[in-house]
Amino acid sequence: MKLRSAHIAVITVVFVFGGIFISMILGVWRTESSKVPAAYTEGEFAGEYNPADIRGSYTFEDIEKAFNVPVEALAAAFGFEAQDNPGSTQAKIFEEIFGEIDGKEIGTDSVRLFVALYAGLPYTAEESTALPFRAVEVLTREGRIDGATADEIRQKHGVELGLDMMGPGAMETTGETAGAVDEPAGTDTHDEADEDTAIKGKTTFRDLMDWGLSEEEIEEVIGMPMGPANQAVRDFFIEQGIDFGSYKEELQRRLDEK
Repeated sequence: MKLRSAHIAVITVVFVFGGIFISMILGVWRTESSKVPAAYTEGEFAGEYNPADIRGSYTFEDIEKAFNVPVEALAAAFGFEAQDNPGSTQAKIFEEIFGEIDGKEIGTDSVRLFVALYAGLPYTAEESTALPFRAVEVLTREGRIDGATADEIRQKHGVELGLDMMGPGAMETTGETAGAVDEPAGTDTHDEADEDTAIKGKTTFRDLMDWGLSEEEIEEVIGMPMGPANQAVRDFFIEQGIDFGSYKEELQRRLDEK
């Protein structure tokens, strides 16, 4: 039996939209990304959301929903109480606003560390990850950590925020402007930044290639095709559910040999 073009068109429409309708009923079809972090797969916390999977695109509201950490606590920890809508603050904005302070960096990993401490969940932050002293005060004041833990966090990760950066225009502040606040007058930091090839939480695959590693070398080390050039290497490994540490060491070793 031959089908007319009109019949074929009707069948196609029914097939496509029928499939979408069924997917929506089953909860498979999504028109926008869902901010649902991966969960621990074993141990005492199996089934609970893992703060290691917090991405830079997560807002304070996303984090509150997933980890029950109040937006108010997050805003107070990172100096965003004065913002009109602190709940919409994305974790990745901190790298642009604060950058490095005293050799440590405030970024998405700082949020992961704060959330883990607040929620009482296991998480090992990067050595270079910074946590504002005000965040430690929030954790202590709300009874999330004891005095000994607070002292340890201050020693290992603590930094003082430049609160003059946290006015109403803070969300539009760029990393270049933030850096100008922290550096003494007359100090040229451009050359130092260009020469810094230490792999950190915000280092992208593009950075690795700009510093001298080829795509083939990177993939040889990580044992799989690398992610998008503009993706942070750490975030790539989090997505894969793989520990970043051992690969970071080998990548750093090869960079140091360049």
